[in-house]
Amino acid sequence: MGGNIIIHYGEIGLKGKNRPFFERKLVENIKRSLSDQKFTKVKKGYGRILVELNDRSSPKQIVQRLQQVFGITNLAVATKAKNDMDAIKSVAQEVLPKRLKTFRVTARRSNKNFPLDSQEVNEELGGYILEKRPGAKVNLSHPETNIYVEIAGEGVFVYSEKLPGLGGLPVGVSGRVVSLLSSGFDSPIASYRLMKRGARVVFAHFHSYPQTDKRSLENVQKIVGLLDQYQSKSKLFLVPFLDIQKEIYAKAAAPDRVVLYRRMMIRISEIIARQERAEALVTGDSLGQVASQTLTNMSTIGEVATMPLLRPLVGLDKEEIMQKARQIGTYDISAQPDEDCCSLFVPKNPNTKTNIADIKKQEEKLAINDLVEKAVESVKIEVVTSLNNKKR
Repeated sequence: MGGNIIIHYGEIGLKGKNRPFFERKLVENIKRSLSDQKFTKVKKGYGRILVELNDRSSPKQIVQRLQQVFGITNLAVATKAKNDMDAIKSVAQEVLPKRLKTFRVTARRSNKNFPLDSQEVNEELGGYILEKRPGAKVNLSHPETNIYVEIAGEGVFVYSEKLPGLGGLPVGVSGRVVSLLSSGFDSPIASYRLMKRGARVVFAHFHSYPQTDKRSLENVQKIVGLLDQYQSKSKLFLVPFLDIQKEIYAKAAAPDRVVLYRRMMIRISEIIARQERAEALVTGDSLGQVASQTLTNMSTIGEVATMPLLRPLVGLDKEEIMQKARQIGTYDISAQPDEDCCSLFVPKNPNTKTNIADIKKQEEKLAINDLVEKAVESVKIEVVTSLNNKKR
């Protein structure tokens, strides 16, 4: 079937002089998300974007893809009408449900050459519908059916259902970040939240394979594949961390190990970030959730960073995080039991209030530069593309 999908955006429209840049990036991301779909073209209009369908299009599949694109507030499968009221009335009849109880007409006119203004369109089309459907009633507050009429320079579009988008900003408008990703609940949600704010996320996963089993690695790959739906062609850096853990285990005080692990992860992640031209690091820290996430320990860990360290979940509790994981589909993966590097060599009583001076003194016993260099040299990189589920 033919037709059009009309796309609206919200926050982008408030960007002033930068608005064209945001709109171009959104169009680019839409085209990328639909790269394996059949359609005629993607076209930017005034305050909206149009996807023109053809007889080979699958509107359902295209809508599903568009609902995974950040920056889209809502969208609708619309029928295009000619630029006159008779044509609009005819199309409105087509989109009305068979049983119509209560309705309203909501017209928007950006094409000022159209002879009627929005209110006049509402009144004339509403009167026509009442005439054709004598049992129907107008309800402006809570109608069962809302007939939307958009009178634009590109034509007139009529539809009866708005579908929700993800909102936020198009991925890529806010630069790049490196997310320290585990197979748990928190860091995938932190990554998702940064994507929603327009950042392209590069993933860094620290593993202790073969000391731990391979399930954690496999689960992380699945999570990246799922998150890739929102940005396309995601990079996953797999960082071997076992040698560093063994060195810290042998030379540092047991209660401080986890904080020392995290400081090493930050150092390595910053090197990856510079290679990828990223401007910040992202973690899934939530205040007070575990011993390394007290204010004192977050300060100790963050002290080693030379670029911004973002913690988008810091004020959320576990239930809020898990609820979001269910919503975006990572919950079932993260709920699977596995053994990652964070569960290896963990002390029974970790220090919740570390002292930076003491931590630095312990780091003097470690060959930090050599350990970091060796880990970076041993990194394996995968490019994950959700559209065809291929990795390389």
